[in-house]
Parts: sequence; structure tokens; C-alpha cells
Amino acid sequence: MPNADRVRRNHPEGEPERLPSRREFGKRVLATIPALAVRPNAMRQGQSALPPNRSRINGVQFGLQPFCYHDLAMTPENRRTLINRLVQNGLGMVELHATWVEPRFAAPGVSTAAAREKLREWRLTAPPAFYKSIRKELAAAGIVVFTYYVNLDDSHTDEEIDAIFRGAQILGAQGCVGSQGLRITQRLAPFPGRHGMFMGVHNHANLSDPDALNNEASFVKALSFSPHVKATLDTRHYTAANGDCLEFLARHHARTSSVHLGDRKRNNGRSTPFGEGDTPIIQILRMIRDNEWPIVALLEFEHGTLRTGVDEVQLMFDYCKRAVA
Repeated sequence: MPNADRVRRNHPEGEPERLPSRREFGKRVLATIPALAVRPNAMRQGQSALPPNRSRINGVQFGLQPFCYHDLAMTPENRRTLINRLVQNGLGMVELHATWVEPRFAAPGVSTAAAREKLREWRLTAPPAFYKSIRKELAAAGIVVFTYYVNLDDSHTDEEIDAIFRGAQILGAQGCVGSQGLRITQRLAPFPGRHGMFMGVHNHANLSDPDALNNEASFVKALSFSPHVKATLDTRHYTAANGDCLEFLARHHARTSSVHLGDRKRNNGRSTPFGEGDTPIIQILRMIRDNEWPIVALLEFEHGTLRTGVDEVQLMFDYCKRAVA
């Protein structure tokens, strides 16, 4: 990354000579890292080109982490409502949680252990036609599954993990994503390559857990386990942990499959509406756009709002559209 003095000299034409703000500094960094830009053919090695859809805006592919619809339980019964909301918000790509797909086995009189075993058995025996029907349902609405979100842990057998990747692949997902720590990630590292997919690792702001994905060093360690491990950079949590999202992407864009794009205050601060926190959302998007990186921007928010989830997502998406216009 260039030093601050160099960036200060590169102020835009017509702007008074002054020290840039943090956000301005990040924006100007984009013009000073041509060596990090990669050509479209090279950047797609290890990650296939994404199909065009309605939420690809000026070269940036947008999608949704549908946790954003806070009022909507993430169950198969609500999948049709999810699809309708994605269409209403003009989004054509989604990170689909397994809970939107898989049946639930928890019920009165069924122990947690028994329900877990029933789910494992279902995963091992679910026919491909089941996943194909859901992919068809999504495709009919113009929606592509980018990643399949499932938290894997020690309770998952090798056979079950393979079955999860197979199901995700049939859904059309390019990878599976989870919030597991480094130890589990190392165990999972051999699996995605068997299916021509990647395993995304997602960070949080917990700096006290040595096993957690929480800073650049932990990402570097996770990425070292396999070329099929990729970063899902949560910009909110990375900012809250006082990380620099722009520096991270400048160094690791080739190993970053997506960003969970949201805003938050530094120093483990609160989540905020877009543009009110310390996350350089505009600069991140322009960095992706200007370098033609195939990094998917998955919108996500956790802040409280009196608006509906659909209305809040629309405000976020409109904010992003203006950023890359």
C-alpha cells in the first residue's frame, strides 16, 4: 500500500489542498494500486464467471444475505416469501442458508440428539431431485444461489459434509460458507475441491478467541489450508475489530469470494445504517468495480430499524447503486 504522503499529493483536480479524511484516503488508495489490479481472465482462475442477472450493477455483482429479513423465519415454508422479497428488492443472487432448504426434525417429544441424527440421515439420503426442484423454483424467479450457508462442526461426519457439498452444488452454489473457527476450517479444507467448489470462511469481531476468524492474520492462516478456502469478508465485523477492509482487499482480493457488506462503528461499536458507520462501503464497491474483481457484494444489516426488512434492504441497495453509478 502507498504511504500517506503519496496519497495526499494525489488529490482530485479542483479540490483544495488539505489532508484527506479517512474515507477520502481510502477512496484515493484505489487509484494508487494498479499493480494489484488483475485482468478479468486471470482473476477468474479458481472461481468461475458468474451468470449475469438483474443485480449486477456496473460490473459489481450484488446479492443478499437474507438474514436481513429479520421478521422472516428462515424455514422451507417461508422460502416462497423469501423469493418474493428478493424479486421485490431487485436482487438476483442470494447466499442461501441451509435452513431455507432442509426439513426440520425438532418436535415435541423428539430429543435434540434424535433430531440431529434424523437430519444427518436425511442429508445422506436426500435425492438430487429435491435440490433440483428448489434450484428450478429460484431460477424461475431469476435468482441464482451464490453460496450455501451452513455452520459445520465436530458433529458432522465426513460423509455428511460431502453430502452437504453435493446438495449445494446441485442448488447451483459455487461454495459453502460458515462461521466455523480455524480448527474446523482446517478439517474442512479437503472437501470443497472434491466437488469443484470453495469453502468460504466468515469473520466476526471477537478478538479474544485464538480460534476465531477475526483479523487479517487469522484469514491468512485459514487461506493457507487449501487453495479452495476463500475469504467471505464481513465488512461490519472487520471494521468493528479495527481492521482496514481496503487494505485487506488490496492484499487478498484473489482469495476473496464475497463480502458481507454492512456498516458498523470501530472499536467493537454498533451496527449502523449504510453511510453512518466507519465501514468504507463506497470505497469498497468502487475498488471492486474499478479492478473488475469477481467479488460478490452480499448486502447484510443487523441494526435496528422501524422500517420493514424489504424497505431497509432497498435503501441499502439504492445506496450501493449510487456508489457504483
